[in-house]
Amino acid sequence: MIHFDPTFTSLIAFYLSPSMLGIVFCVVVFLLLAVFTQYFSGLRAMIWFDLLYEKVYKFYSDILWKEVGKNIKVYIVTLFFVIFFANISGVLLDFIAPIFGVSSSGDFYLAQYIVMPTADMQFNIALALFSTLLLIYMQFGSLWYKQFFYNYFPFWGKWYIEIERGKMKAFIYYPLFAVAKAWDIIISLFLGFLDIVGLFAKVISLAFRLFWNMTSGTILLGMLLVWVSSFSQSITAFMWGINFPIILPLLVYAQGLLVAIIQAMVFPLLVAIFIRMAMMETETA
Repeated sequence: MIHFDPTFTSLIAFYLSPSMLGIVFCVVVFLLLAVFTQYFSGLRAMIWFDLLYEKVYKFYSDILWKEVGKNIKVYIVTLFFVIFFANISGVLLDFIAPIFGVSSSGDFYLAQYIVMPTADMQFNIALALFSTLLLIYMQFGSLWYKQFFYNYFPFWGKWYIEIERGKMKAFIYYPLFAVAKAWDIIISLFLGFLDIVGLFAKVISLAFRLFWNMTSGTILLGMLLVWVSSFSQSITAFMWGINFPIILPLLVYAQGLLVAIIQAMVFPLLVAIFIRMAMMETETA
């Protein structure tokens, strides 16, 4: 088992938090990949990456409308690769974390010094908040400011309740129209309030879904390693001194890898669906 130098680790903790160190790690690797793709673009690995990028771009482009600009589509694809790389790095970090030991609470000691961005709530909230602001920006660009604000604050109603006069007399029609209009305004304001709450709900749901799916695997793996280690030590005498604390957790590693790939697809997929639904609402507004 590897132990950290207290002086060195205290200096790291002072200048960089675990999540910041994870972000720095991802940025450095991204820069190295950029240099690698610039000078070694003819390699087969780069060809496979280009093919993967085209497939991912087409997948999200089909979900979004053709009217959606290319910059938005590139953002969605970039979001996928950022989350994908961070998630895969987190799985690799979980793979080497047992080397540095597990605390009595079931947490990895290595997690105290480096945490991948998608396992940090602040990073996930930032991604979700920026994506929601992008959604609001697209709505604002499609509806302009008057219709945009009226979409969330419809003080005069949206005519959810309509009454045709027909053959009704005036003394019946106008009181009935006033009551219907009052209820229409109440319903419109309530639905507008729900739309505003829905924006905050999008931020919370996107951030919490990614955070808990990526951290639950680490917590489960740490607990499993503690149990398997104690179990294997208890039966060492019957297994000729062989200790196998890493065999069963391989299933958790495989599950974590699958979750990492799925979550990298789900987060930008939800953002793309939210954008498309918002554009559909603007078309019918």
